[in-house]
Amino acid sequence: MKMVLLNTNGTYSHLLTYQGIKEGFYQIKQEDPSFDFIEVNIGEQDGPKIYEYNPDFIFCSSPLAAGLRVWTKYRKKKMICYDTESIYERLGYDTLGYCTIMATVDKFGSEIYKDDVKKRNLNCKIYHMPLGFSPNVFKFLNVQKEYESDICLAGVMFDRRRKVLEDLYPLRDKIKIRVITAKDWVNRVIHKDGMIVHGDVVSPDEMVKYYCGAKIVLCVNRDYSPANVLGKNSSTPGRVFQETACRRMVMIDSTRPEINDYFENKKEIVLFNSDSGEDLRQKVMYYLENDEEREAIAHNGYVRTMRENTWKIRLTKLLKFASEV
Repeated sequence: MKMVLLNTNGTYSHLLTYQGIKEGFYQIKQEDPSFDFIEVNIGEQDGPKIYEYNPDFIFCSSPLAAGLRVWTKYRKKKMICYDTESIYERLGYDTLGYCTIMATVDKFGSEIYKDDVKKRNLNCKIYHMPLGFSPNVFKFLNVQKEYESDICLAGVMFDRRRKVLEDLYPLRDKIKIRVITAKDWVNRVIHKDGMIVHGDVVSPDEMVKYYCGAKIVLCVNRDYSPANVLGKNSSTPGRVFQETACRRMVMIDSTRPEINDYFENKKEIVLFNSDSGEDLRQKVMYYLENDEEREAIAHNGYVRTMRENTWKIRLTKLLKFASEV
């Protein structure tokens, strides 16, 4: 199979996803002589390069608008679009008519897409592919004391994450709490005293150090998305695979049951009730006081995610699916 990978020039999380996919394709290419790919920058509109290479598929990840541009210009080329936001973005629906395969991160969203394809009689196959991670980026490191904390939470301060921080606030004199968010969201952290709050964008390499320096990494699902057309969030965040790859124990809220497809509670991760501050505080203190149990869960989560959740594994399965279309 021959693939053109479109560089859609996304930023931050989209860029990290793109780089991981590119790395995964390289790894597959090194091991499988029947697979090859080239990279084309969407901004170059390099038609001759695409035609000369004559790929079986053109692969485009979010932002999906780039995929529409290529399909419009090169209609005879099969498109695989990877929707990293799923039903949260209207553009996902609008793209279905242009795709040979729509791969989507969201298990619930894939069923919605299948229904939509059937109703509109579209020639598009739907494939559920959760986000992966790059083990060359997300891995355990021995870090300096400045990166250490008892608990670390990273991400945009959506309402649920802000509430979780408020629930942790009573523990500020007992444990070292680190918060990493973007500068535009710092003011949403109501109480900052007693917490270490980073208000600047942190590179993936630095983020890994903060993960590795934490005894517990707290993963809190976002509770809304401005473009969510159905008002439902169900996909497992890619961050949880990155965090478990760093061999830290991950605590994640139980609002998205799809997490149970990837990890076993209290063996590979720990679930907590984000509606109950008491449940969160009790579990945080319990696992901080029980080092052996915490490290065993961290190890088990690491083993599971390395076995099942790398980009190479994700893309190998996608290519098998594509070969049968």
